[in-house]
Amino acid sequence: MIKYCYLAVLAAVVGFGNAAFAQYPVIPEAMEKKADSLLKSIEEKSELQFLKVKPIVDEEAKHGKPYIPWAAKPGDLPQSKIVAFPGAEGGGAYSFGGRGGKVYVVTSLEDSGKGTLREACEQGGARIIVFNVSGIIKLKTPLIIRAPYVTIAGQSAPGDGVCVAGESVWINTHDVVIRYMRFRRGATDVTRRDDAIGGNPVG
Repeated sequence: MIKYCYLAVLAAVVGFGNAAFAQYPVIPEAMEKKADSLLKSIEEKSELQFLKVKPIVDEEAKHGKPYIPWAAKPGDLPQSKIVAFPGAEGGGAYSFGGRGGKVYVVTSLEDSGKGTLREACEQGGARIIVFNVSGIIKLKTPLIIRAPYVTIAGQSAPGDGVCVAGESVWINTHDVVIRYMRFRRGATDVTRRDDAIGGNPVG
């Protein structure tokens, strides 16, 4: 009996010794400040761009496409009478996306500038984004989608399609439909380990 008790205690001690505890690195204050400053700069730039297109967003709100940043669930948003695309299911099945909006054609794999995915995503009003290029879009800073009613039609790209890599895509709005796209975060810094696609989606 004593032998079995000893073995049980020994097993417990060995098991405890091998227990793994979650570890998070101590981030130097200087690195945190630098990262916070960079993030603040990125968000300020995004806000300035959104203010430029806000008049378009406000105008479309008068015609049945309101911007509702406080929405907490799909029921808080206007719902389309038909699904976002054939076979769509779930909470976003009746999202408008960019249906009926302006078509933007991505012609460049660059991070920013004319014909880029960033330029199209940062516009205001309902919009459908299609591609006539394929390959990897290497982002240098987060791509932030602020204005609602967007469809990114990855299936329109030729060849092997499009992959967005190197940084995060933040969806900070509602009624965004993304199909046939790939997102790869790549190497991350200890001060920022967010996912390849995320943000603060509305509704």
